[in-house]
Amino acid sequence: MRRYFHLISFALLLVIGAALFAACGDDDDGDDGAVRDEVVKLTAVHGSSPDFIALVPLAAWDILKERGIEVEQRYLEDGPLAIQALEQGEAQIGTNIGVNVGLLAVEAGATVIDVIATQRPTWALVSVPDIKTIEDLEGKTIAVHGETSFTKAVADFYTQQFGLNVNLIIIPGSEVRAEALANKEIDASVIDFPDIVSFTAVYGEGTFNVLATLGETLPDLIEQDIWLDAEWADENPDLAQEVVTAILEGIRKLRSDPEFALRIAQEALPEEDPAILEELIASYTERNIWEPNSFLTEENAKFTLEFFFDVGEIDVDPATADLNKFFNFDLLEAALDDIGRE
Repeated sequence: MRRYFHLISFALLLVIGAALFAACGDDDDGDDGAVRDEVVKLTAVHGSSPDFIALVPLAAWDILKERGIEVEQRYLEDGPLAIQALEQGEAQIGTNIGVNVGLLAVEAGATVIDVIATQRPTWALVSVPDIKTIEDLEGKTIAVHGETSFTKAVADFYTQQFGLNVNLIIIPGSEVRAEALANKEIDASVIDFPDIVSFTAVYGEGTFNVLATLGETLPDLIEQDIWLDAEWADENPDLAQEVVTAILEGIRKLRSDPEFALRIAQEALPEEDPAILEELIASYTERNIWEPNSFLTEENAKFTLEFFFDVGEIDVDPATADLNKFFNFDLLEAALDDIGRE
């Protein structure tokens, strides 16, 4: 299949409240994994409400806490707000930020860098039961997370592929869109796999009709990644390395230790049925959604740029683009060298 891409205008939003500067001193010169004499405090901002995507960073923060690094995880409405928090010095780490959102931010002058892919695509184009095919979406209402969001890029990809005219509306939060769809308040939406499973369990089989899954259409597309404040990472290279290494370790621990994964999931999503969380954890592991070596490679990064360029979302020509402007591959490579590949 041709790799298409698409245009979303990037607009930085309102300045986030009072700055919460985290101590990120350069006293991290001990051996990797060693407990520090003084606790280092960092802040991470998530580009949505708590969701299953948050499990990887939360697993990493659990590991880092044992090494004297405490990461406060905060949740914001969307990716642009998370990037703005990084730009305002309120956080050092951005989690659940769509690659398209980060690329646009960098092009607009933001000093952020993509350092690791946490999972393969789990988004699906889902409709009410009466809509049987993507072609049936002509003239219908599709809800996405935001004007600048990965879900809008997914919706645009499919509608462009099938030449559809649709009405896009903004409803932040995959779980909120899933509930709206279950109640037939909208015709279709781009919804994350965990929310499809969760709401099907509540509303019953046949609540949703899955029209297409991005993981099957574009399995190597990089989606929700972890970004760092690039200036902070340059000034604190050892600490940045520890963060990326811990994220990779967190991915592997979620895969190998179901009890640990369930604990992290219940802490992130306390209202969710534990049985559903267990089902999702097993599914993510079996389907290799949590890729043990990450899959942030130059090849996949270039493909991802091509996708967004071809659908008009970015003006960066992948043929001439400097990937290192958007991605830091060295931190992941060093982490893989340190703990080995699986």
